[in-house]
Amino acid sequence: TSRITRSDEDKDTGWDAWGPWSDCSRTCGGGASYSLRRCLNSRNCEGKNIRYKTCSNTECPLDVGDFRAQQCSAHNDVKYQGQYYEWIPVYNDPLVPCALKCQALGKHLVVELAPKVLDGTRCNKESLDMCISGICQAVGCDLRLGSNAKEDNCGVCAGDGSTCRLVRGQSKSHVSLEKLEDTVIAVPYGSRSVRITLKGPAHLFIESKTLQGQKGEHNFNSPGAYVIENTTVEFQKGPDRETIRIKGPLGADFIIKARYAASRDSLVQFFFYQPISHLWRETDFFPCTVTCGGGYQLNSAECVDVRLNRVVRDHYCNYYPENKKPKPKLKECNMDPCPARCSDGFKEIMPYDHFQPLPRWEHNPWTACSVSCGGGIQRRSIVCIEENMYGEILQVEELKCMYTQKPKVMQTCNLFDCPKWIAMDWSPCTVTCGRGLRYRVVLCNDYRGRHTGGCNPKLKPHIKEECVLPIPCYKPREKVPVEAKLPWFKQAQELEESRVATEEPTFIPESWTPCSATCGPGKQVRQVKCRVVLAFSQAEEDLPDEECEEPKPPTERVCNQGACDGDSTLLELEDFHYEDGNENLYDWEYEGFTLCSATCAGGQQAVIVVCLQKQTRASVDDSLCNSSERPPEMVQVCNAEPCPPRWEMRSWSQCSTTCGVGIQTRDVYCSRILSHIPKDSVIITEKDCKDPKPPVIQACNQFDCPATWYAEEWQQCSHTCGGGTQSRKVHCKQLQADGSFMKLTDGFCKEPRPSSHKYCAKTDCPPHWTVGEWSKCSLSCEVGIQTREPVCQKLTSKGQQVTLNRSMCNGLPTPSLVRSCHMNLCNKLKKQNTRDPQILSVHRVYIQTRQEKRIHFTIGSRAYLLPKTSLIIRCPVRRFQKALIRWQKDGQLLQNSNRIGITKSGSLKIHSLEATDIGVYHCVAGPVHETFVLKLIGNDNRLIEPPTVREPKMDSVAKKIDLNKAKSLEAKWKKMMWQIWSKKNNFYLDGSQAHNQAFLRILELYDKHLETAILQGAYSMDPEQFEELIKNISHLIETGEVTDELASQVIYQLLAEVSRPQPTTEKWKGPLKENTSNSKVNNKTPNVSANVYNKDKQLHKSKQPSIVRQKERPVNLFQKIVNVSIGNTAFLSNNTHIITLACEATALPEPKLTWTKDGIPLQFSQRVTVHSFGKIQIRNPSKEDAGVYRCTVSNELGSDTETSLLLFAEAPAIQTIAKTVADLDAENLLVSIGGTVLARTGANILVECSAKGVPQPNITWHKKEGPLSSNTFQLSNGSLLIQNASFENHGTYLCVAVNEAGRAVALTVLQLSELRTHRNNSLPFKDRRRKRVLMASQIGTNMTVRAGDLLRIGCPVPHKARNTIRWYWNNLSIQEVQGAKFRILVGGRVLEVNTDSGRFAGQYKCWTSNDLQRITAWVNVNTEAKEYRWQLGEWTPCSASCGNTGIQSRRLQCISTNKQEVNESACDHLPPPTVIIQPCHRKDCPVRWVSTAWSECSSSCRNGIQQRQVTCQQILATGIVNILSSDACWKENRPSEKRSCFLESCAEWRIFAWGKCTGRCVGPTLALQHRQITCQHQNGSTVPESNCDERKRPVSSRNCSSEMCSVYWKTGPWRACTAACGNGFQSRRVDCIHTKNNKMVADQYCGWQKRPMTWQHCNANSCGRECKDTTRYCTAVKRLKLCAIELYKQRCCNSCRED
Repeated sequence: TSRITRSDEDKDTGWDAWGPWSDCSRTCGGGASYSLRRCLNSRNCEGKNIRYKTCSNTECPLDVGDFRAQQCSAHNDVKYQGQYYEWIPVYNDPLVPCALKCQALGKHLVVELAPKVLDGTRCNKESLDMCISGICQAVGCDLRLGSNAKEDNCGVCAGDGSTCRLVRGQSKSHVSLEKLEDTVIAVPYGSRSVRITLKGPAHLFIESKTLQGQKGEHNFNSPGAYVIENTTVEFQKGPDRETIRIKGPLGADFIIKARYAASRDSLVQFFFYQPISHLWRETDFFPCTVTCGGGYQLNSAECVDVRLNRVVRDHYCNYYPENKKPKPKLKECNMDPCPARCSDGFKEIMPYDHFQPLPRWEHNPWTACSVSCGGGIQRRSIVCIEENMYGEILQVEELKCMYTQKPKVMQTCNLFDCPKWIAMDWSPCTVTCGRGLRYRVVLCNDYRGRHTGGCNPKLKPHIKEECVLPIPCYKPREKVPVEAKLPWFKQAQELEESRVATEEPTFIPESWTPCSATCGPGKQVRQVKCRVVLAFSQAEEDLPDEECEEPKPPTERVCNQGACDGDSTLLELEDFHYEDGNENLYDWEYEGFTLCSATCAGGQQAVIVVCLQKQTRASVDDSLCNSSERPPEMVQVCNAEPCPPRWEMRSWSQCSTTCGVGIQTRDVYCSRILSHIPKDSVIITEKDCKDPKPPVIQACNQFDCPATWYAEEWQQCSHTCGGGTQSRKVHCKQLQADGSFMKLTDGFCKEPRPSSHKYCAKTDCPPHWTVGEWSKCSLSCEVGIQTREPVCQKLTSKGQQVTLNRSMCNGLPTPSLVRSCHMNLCNKLKKQNTRDPQILSVHRVYIQTRQEKRIHFTIGSRAYLLPKTSLIIRCPVRRFQKALIRWQKDGQLLQNSNRIGITKSGSLKIHSLEATDIGVYHCVAGPVHETFVLKLIGNDNRLIEPPTVREPKMDSVAKKIDLNKAKSLEAKWKKMMWQIWSKKNNFYLDGSQAHNQAFLRILELYDKHLETAILQGAYSMDPEQFEELIKNISHLIETGEVTDELASQVIYQLLAEVSRPQPTTEKWKGPLKENTSNSKVNNKTPNVSANVYNKDKQLHKSKQPSIVRQKERPVNLFQKIVNVSIGNTAFLSNNTHIITLACEATALPEPKLTWTKDGIPLQFSQRVTVHSFGKIQIRNPSKEDAGVYRCTVSNELGSDTETSLLLFAEAPAIQTIAKTVADLDAENLLVSIGGTVLARTGANILVECSAKGVPQPNITWHKKEGPLSSNTFQLSNGSLLIQNASFENHGTYLCVAVNEAGRAVALTVLQLSELRTHRNNSLPFKDRRRKRVLMASQIGTNMTVRAGDLLRIGCPVPHKARNTIRWYWNNLSIQEVQGAKFRILVGGRVLEVNTDSGRFAGQYKCWTSNDLQRITAWVNVNTEAKEYRWQLGEWTPCSASCGNTGIQSRRLQCISTNKQEVNESACDHLPPPTVIIQPCHRKDCPVRWVSTAWSECSSSCRNGIQQRQVTCQQILATGIVNILSSDACWKENRPSEKRSCFLESCAEWRIFAWGKCTGRCVGPTLALQHRQITCQHQNGSTVPESNCDERKRPVSSRNCSSEMCSVYWKTGPWRACTAACGNGFQSRRVDCIHTKNNKMVADQYCGWQKRPMTWQHCNANSCGRECKDTTRYCTAVKRLKLCAIELYKQRCCNSCRED
């Protein structure tokens, strides 16, 4: 893929174009993709170089599961704290929503298994926000990053709530014997946010009906969540109350019903958003009225059933008034001029006059609905019309329009229910005896349950009535009932009736203005307008008042805000009069309630009382009503349910830093308000708060810090000795408010600049050898040797070279002192006779390393072969007949036999070599001959001795000549090598030691074709190749493994052997006899050729097996493919797909290789296979594959073995003990992480943090409130020691354990006090389990109390009782009981008994009396045996072996009655004894090397260097750390300060060939050419571009020359204006034309230049006062009532004026 073209904005800001989008992080369910760009201005660009977008937003299959759950389950195979867990996700973490926190199934263990979840994971379960690169990014409902789009109440993303409507109201059931159940309301399919609340004894149930017609009944027996027709229904049940909540959308129609269970009535309140199931949908535009010359097109609207997606009749969409039909749209079409006609002498008229549309149905608007509600009828007239060629519309017979269906002439309308009166419950009677009044609120509700107008006033139920209580009054009966006190009663809010405009003119009043006076009488006014709804546009319009026939409502009224200061307006009870049967013109009415003062936890509502005109029901001034009959002011409690849980926040803490970016924290807890009056709230668990938890941490002091110097680490010294320099980089930087550093010029930093160079390595270098010039060559011709003298020198700390005595360099490796030298060729022997025969010999040495069937040789060579091998020796000759060639062995003529034969071409064939075949063979061609030496190699790598044979008699002279001729080369070779091996520095050892010897190392360095030689089964060498061998032998002198004298002798003899001239042809003086009696080779003589010439098989025969060991870096846990060399440890995880374990070895014969796992032979399978020799491969490794793998290689010479440990990674786990430790007396306190510690100031506190994991996790300590104090130390075992604790140490301490598999955090809260504990057994222990008060009973109560529990007994007396309460124990006054420890609380109502010591079991009784009765209650207390107790155990091991940090404590144990140790939880109810802590091992530590952590690798890829600092230290008993000189520590154990590191191979940009020049045109004859640029690993695999250097990225697009871009815009003539005057327009044709062939091409080729206009306005001159229609379709505009649109009003001014 290629980059997009840079925009102008990118060019201005210095950015390159954005790169391609990466692959999506997920394949479904919503993932993330990113795109990169690079800065072209040396990284000074503003903005970010990366951007993200969402992708793969399709829903995942049901079997895929939750994405966060998949990531947790991936750790199921990783051990945690030594065992496996099944992990489930933890959602909605407010602090780190993008960390992978998981909980062990069935346990309370919550662990952060990874610091980041995978990209695309949802931050919270209830939101669409997703995590990208560990940061929670906002995602709207439109699935766009950074979008704030939210779903409206209808479930539409970024909707305006117009696709649904709110339905709310209530239904009161009236119980009767005829019916057992009642229908509350039908909630249709697709509804949302459903809430049904029933108050009363009835029960709710649901009848469902799917769109397919399936029905079902669903009852609820217990609270919980139910699934009905794929819809989750939450059912809640309380005393006398049931609630159904459905988030929705509903998957079927739900009919909510109530089933009666008692004779009392029940009230059901309902609330939901109902989707508008039928909507208007605009149709496509109808065909154009003309084919050319300019016409118009219209569209319409059709009613669609949203659920079934089909068109239905229009009356379904007219069911609700808010569902308005869209207006028809009209547009022009076919504006091109019509083709010219043959001239007939007449001028052409408007082109569209030639088109005559088909007859069509035309209908008038619907009449007004016959009724405003409850279902009525609308009618309209339908006619068939036809338009003639002159644009006149005529009515024709209906038969012409029957080709289409005739529209209906009648339809139903206003099918919704009419408003009706709803009466609320009666209030209690206003009196407590006799005759009084009671009131109720009456509301007019519409079909949606909302309070509205339109009810018949004559049918309104009365709001007050007389009530009589059958209780006689003691006072004289008053003449009239009294409406005095304000009793509590239940009522609903009645709002002012509002009016809605209809198609009939109606007066619509607006809201009253506030009263003109704040106290006393005032005035209110309002506007009343005559309004009407236009049927066509469904818009409201104002009309003159005379158009409304009804009486106009009042526009002014008096008001009274209450008595002003000083007025006496209090009414006595006697001022109220009740005139039975007296009809006044005005009367008081309740008008509903004020708004509730609180939305939850109990608010108040006051009733609204107004004065109404009885006939018109209009509100009038209060003075018109009889004030004595004014109903009482009543208040009711509203919204009494407790407030939902919400977050409460404390103030922010002090910022952690003064500049840059700091951190502030605060406490956030979840609370719930139970009541506003009185104020009552409780703190609850955080999971009860559904809203996202407010942040507990925020950034602060986000402003730039002053510029200051920042120095990097010192670089490596230029020399290790003799004086060197070190350098480092010093930058002037400024810490920015975003946490980043900005480099500045040095002038910005005011402080002195730190030094950037210093001297180092100020020590003398050790002595070393230097050499002088080479001497002259030892020979004047051919090949000789040269020598040179060594000099011992030393480089001082000042950089000066000083010559030393040679003895100072003894034992040091010396440079090469001997080398060969090549001079001119020596004088040749006498030139041979060109007439003599010539044998074409080849002088080579051949050593066989493996068994072969047949080998071909040429005469002149030396061969060391294996027995049983067949060979053929060719003897090529010139100037001699091949049939006359003769062969001799050891001077004897050979004849054909069973194994030996001579071919016609003169070649010698020997079949299946035996010991008798060993010898020297001669090929004789007349006067010349050539030799071939044959030796056999035995199993012990030594030459086989030839058998002893009896020689034929020959004279001594012949013997001597033959011996000198035939065995001269062999004798020299044996003599030379035997002299070497017979020295004290011998090179030949047995096979078990040969691979470690110097001589063989020379051969290994020399041979460059080892593999080829081994595969060929032999090794041969030209004599000239000895020269390089000789050079390598000289290196033996450098290593000191041979002496100068010995090395010189070897070189000289080898050179002499190689450079010795051997004539290819010499005169044959006749057959010679060789005495073989002395040719036997001593068995101690090694096989020379096998050890000198051959590096391959023969060399390895002298070496036992050896495994190649390579040190490797630890394997990344997230690598899918892992390669490990034997001897290294590998950590695996569920991400590992394949692991290859390699065991490479060198040996010959080929060794046998075996694998074991945990001591048992490895079982191979389809998953565990042998990949190649020495390599095993395990696919999809699991936990069962972990263990010790051993590789063993062996042959007859010996064996070697090595092991590798494969471990499955485990995330860190911290062992926590969640308990509170309070000890204000102890000077030394030992606690474990996980609880709360209360200690005194000055104490020494040791907090242990034990963490497990694979690899072993690294432990660090942090303090939540800021950095650790100076008296806080982290010990080597991971514990935290706080010495001499002060209030500065007060706070929360976090122990963080991290390894490659994850991260774990545990915390301990430390609280400090200056107080000391004063133990008093008479006071109860605060943390005991029983804290509630147990009430005594008048019939007696039995209970069992455990010793140590807090016993509190309450006496059931009335709250207002003030008499003395007495307590007794076993009928004795509690004060008289000896040894009793008690307290009397709450004025004697509660008795608190100490159960720690003494007797407390028995009967406790309380007694009191009042004027009417005596109260006696008691409780029987039984004793529960005290089964467990705390005990101090043995001392723990000392925390340190030396220094001053070692402490130990007595272990705390929980002991049962049988003195067995049990779990500590059994003693939690008991006060723990004080833990004793004492110092230990307070002594000076021995000196030791201390090294810092390794630095990062100096190279980001391939080979690099890591460094660390190593110092010699000693920790004293006082805690002081002394830095000592290096001489104080043992140098042999000094850790290395430098090591090599190897990272993955670097990735590089791969450039593909340029594509064709067919891209987008960017100029004349210029187009864009693209090529593909990918980031590739060295193994050929493609990796993300972030692995390559973005600065070196090649260009992916360039300009190229393209003839296709040689184009221009061609414009045609303007067409005639569409209007003779006024606003018209005209158009023209614009085409993209190629410059060469003048042919039209696609417009995209001309896109690089601006396109000319294709239309413009014309004839803008005014038409004057004369108003004419400019188009023929104006009659349709008038008929369609489109004159309100400005365009049609101008072009059809005449028609619209008549409208």
